[in-house]
Amino acid sequence: MNYLLLVTSITSMVLNNSLMSRVSKTMLSGRTDVYRYNALSYIICIALFGAMTLGGSISLYTVILGVLFGTVTLLSNFYRTLALAKGPTHITILITTSSMIIPTLSGVVMGLEEFRPLKLVAMAVLIFFIYLSAKKDEGTSIGKGWLLLCMLAFLFQGIIGVIQKIHQSSEHKAELFPFLFVSFTVSFLFATVMGYTKKTETKFGAKHFILSAISGICIFTMNVLNLKLSGLLPSQLFFPAVNGTAIIFTSLVAVLLFKEKLSKRQFIGIAGGLLSLVAICVL
Repeated sequence: MNYLLLVTSITSMVLNNSLMSRVSKTMLSGRTDVYRYNALSYIICIALFGAMTLGGSISLYTVILGVLFGTVTLLSNFYRTLALAKGPTHITILITTSSMIIPTLSGVVMGLEEFRPLKLVAMAVLIFFIYLSAKKDEGTSIGKGWLLLCMLAFLFQGIIGVIQKIHQSSEHKAELFPFLFVSFTVSFLFATVMGYTKKTETKFGAKHFILSAISGICIFTMNVLNLKLSGLLPSQLFFPAVNGTAIIFTSLVAVLLFKEKLSKRQFIGIAGGLLSLVAICVL
């Protein structure tokens, strides 16, 4: 059952990543539009989380962690966006993806799991193949402060998984929907301020609203399942599998559905990444 939930979560992540990639390239213009699109998606999330929260209780513990989770998620996205703008995409992806090491080891550090060195080796190999699968920028210069931005994105993206593990390992783990309701309320407020206090030439129409609603449903699904699974599956299996699989399969969708060209380097990266994910699951 847990693995069925994992497959559902990964499917939602791949669908949302692919949709966001396509929308940002063909329907959005600049960071302000992205914030607006995200704000619309978050409205759907808040409505769904709110509906699931009605009639339930919420502790101060969950409120504090929810605010922290929402803030850290925002900071992770913010610094990753700036890093991608200032430096090479393939190396930025490598660094930010490597942040899975932080939550992967969190279960061991917290004394909840036994250390499995072979899984850690397989995860390092997975990160290498993800690096190969990322498109290599030609002639991309590195802007001032790029490495610092990458390190900040690495840190905050890693902390996201740790907060998930902490909440789902506590006595308040049943407050899953209130936790996410608080988190996405914080995210929505930030995205709204950033998206609707600045001017943009893009006029949002029916297609924008429909696609943002689909994104919202995907975000709702993957966040509910990821939070739940972070407390059910070993960290050394869950975090590499959910992060690595989403990236690899998003690349496959780009090739198969959107007809993007695949270089030999990317083919090796995707094939090796899939084998690495299998190794993580069986070791």
